[in-house]
Amino acid sequence: MRIGLDFGTTNSGAAAFDGRRVHLFPLDPTSHDPTVIRSTLYVTRDHQVFIGREAIDTYYRQNIGRPSKMMHQYIGEIEMTFAELPTFVKEVYVLVDELTPGRLLHSLKSELTGGYEGTMIFGQYYELEELIAIYLREIRQRVEAETGERVDGVVLGRPVNFRGGDGETDSQRAEDRLRRAAEMAGFRDVVFGLEPVAAALHYELSVQEPQNVVVFDFGGGTLDVTVMRIGKPGQRRVYATGGVGIAGDAFDQRIIEALLLDHFGRGSTWDEDGNPFPSQYTHALVDWQTIPEMDRPETLHFLQIAQRTGSHPARVRALESLLVDNHAIRLIDEVEQAKVALSDAHFALIRLASEDIDVWQPLTRSQFESLIAEAARRIETCLTDTLQRSGLEVDEVDTVVRTGGSAQIPCFIDLMGRIFGPEKVVLSDVFSGVTAGLAIRAGGGGMEGMGRRGEE
Repeated sequence: MRIGLDFGTTNSGAAAFDGRRVHLFPLDPTSHDPTVIRSTLYVTRDHQVFIGREAIDTYYRQNIGRPSKMMHQYIGEIEMTFAELPTFVKEVYVLVDELTPGRLLHSLKSELTGGYEGTMIFGQYYELEELIAIYLREIRQRVEAETGERVDGVVLGRPVNFRGGDGETDSQRAEDRLRRAAEMAGFRDVVFGLEPVAAALHYELSVQEPQNVVVFDFGGGTLDVTVMRIGKPGQRRVYATGGVGIAGDAFDQRIIEALLLDHFGRGSTWDEDGNPFPSQYTHALVDWQTIPEMDRPETLHFLQIAQRTGSHPARVRALESLLVDNHAIRLIDEVEQAKVALSDAHFALIRLASEDIDVWQPLTRSQFESLIAEAARRIETCLTDTLQRSGLEVDEVDTVVRTGGSAQIPCFIDLMGRIFGPEKVVLSDVFSGVTAGLAIRAGGGGMEGMGRRGEE
């Protein structure tokens, strides 16, 4: 059996195509849409694995409000050599919380182009490819349980440009790492398909005659734009592709940076001299992966001093609670939910309350659009440049297909309508359009020989 699998930065999905219709597999029974599963992984101290919504819920259940106990853990030895001094060996220790019940990981796809090679989890080293393989293997096994068949082959989605990538070399490295992860997960036959091209293949099921389409695939990790001809399987053609490493995760970080850091000490002072509260303690909240590194004795000791001597002790106490009581992931979830709410409303509220935290932060659509204005300009440039490279004029484009969670943001819908005309902009399946298109190709209905860059 061969399936299409969209391993996304935020969400994932898997499907099969029987030549007539696409079947989306229910991968996450705890989600409101079981066919869409969060790209999250939680590994417990005894190396039990949870994925999707269950991973996040298990993290909450095991970590929020729990006590912590820091200890020095031996990790090995290093040789140190200095000029005019003998070489000596130094033992290396790191501080760890010995009461940590598990480790939560998400947005693993965004690390494929960077220097992130892997991490230690409770005494065992996991390469990045191994972590992704654990997630993909669980999806493969759930599909096999649903169908009763072994899944040998996969058409795996990839963006035009991987997030954080710097040119063709980085994208090739990211694809190679993702291929290795899929093979480690048990897929014997691994083929890649460009995600926006897959979205176009899915849209093609609904058209009656050939069209020139622009696909605007905007998810949690990347924006991909593809201009192509669809409608006749033997005459499909990709005119141009483009993309930028800007998407929903970056917008969440922008909201946190602009609006929430004041709730946790930014702008206050500490000590008798009134020195500014150090920015490294608040800026670390912008990137969720750096937050656990702050839960260290020296950090907590400083926060205690800042509460006694500073101008806003309640804000610093909130930061301490965010770290010690493990509320950071809840805060990030609240930010994402507020951002999503602004697709339908002009006002949203970011709310996080506990014994020592009381965040009540309004967010308007106009505020949000102002925060992401620079990103919006880059996205417009990407869209117009890709169209120009395609050789098509605006009036030669029949349809603009938008897919992905971030493609629901009103200012980008308006952007597409302003360039192409609002009557040409259509909504594909928000979270499953790419998955369905990959399944079509896996089932033999796609672009044979499409290759890594999407050419026929």
